[in-house]
Amino acid sequence: MTSETRLPVLLAAIGVAVTALSVGWWWLIFGTVVESGYITHVQAASCLAGTSALCNLAQALCTNDHLFGIRWYAPEVFWAGAAMLTAALVHLAIRADNRPADQTHSTEVEP
Repeated sequence: MTSETRLPVLLAAIGVAVTALSVGWWWLIFGTVVESGYITHVQAASCLAGTSALCNLAQALCTNDHLFGIRWYAPEVFWAGAAMLTAALVHLAIRADNRPADQTHSTEVEP
């Protein structure tokens, strides 16, 4: 694998990992509040990518009865993961557009 193909793969892998971690972090905070009946799943979903007065209230209602004791969530982590995934896709799209149309994918060597 050349360095040209490693960059989008690396960006995509890190982007998926960061996005997955942010969703887990979000559920750790807002899942407790949803299970307690303070807000609905739909209301909590809006807090995944942004903040509002409702999100701030829900975070204040979060208790420390889970493993890590975290009581706040930062949607910037979700956007960082999404940005890395987008950068990987853009890089692949640009590379595909710059590939010559007559390029074959054969491994045969011409004499």
